[in-house]
Amino acid sequence: MNINKQLKNNLLIGTKSTTRRKLFKSAGLRFKYRSPEVEEEKALQGKNIPVEKQSLFIAKAKAKFLCKRHPGFYVVCFDTTIHVGRKTIFKSKNRKECLWVLNYLNNKKHYLYTSCVIMKDNKLILSNVDMAIIEFKNNSQSELKNYVKKHYNKIVNSVGCYNIEAEGMEVIKRMHGSYYSVLGAPLILMIDKLTKLK
Repeated sequence: MNINKQLKNNLLIGTKSTTRRKLFKSAGLRFKYRSPEVEEEKALQGKNIPVEKQSLFIAKAKAKFLCKRHPGFYVVCFDTTIHVGRKTIFKSKNRKECLWVLNYLNNKKHYLYTSCVIMKDNKLILSNVDMAIIEFKNNSQSELKNYVKKHYNKIVNSVGCYNIEAEGMEVIKRMHGSYYSVLGAPLILMIDKLTKLK
């Protein structure tokens, strides 16, 4: 990728997601990573933000957090939110919560919004939101229990408790929208913007 060396030395990717990190690595990108200490559910508490704007609000909060601690750096942050109607689904903390979420999504369509933000010294450089629609199969209770049992360590840190790649297709019927956005990072858009930065 034609991202100049100077930019690489001043670029932080704010993500805990192993999926995103693997995605960047497979694309030949090597970045510095920092985890933004922003809890998504707490960030939204008490705020009446439309579902289609929640992921962008959180991504900006993450970027602002890292900008304060790393002046002079280009900071790239992401967030993904899932919604059934007006209900927002948050990350699960244990197997019981994972199973509850999968049951809630089962045999339904849900909307997935992924936002990407690039900032430097709190100045917004890129702000983007992509939407996808995911439809779950009508999975049986035993199928969902087995899915959690087999893949818990991979899915517990994913909002919605599934990964679209590989094992995710065990429970998903179809997907409409950008594959990269469902993975949690609009890779092509991000790289295009970074290559144009000076």
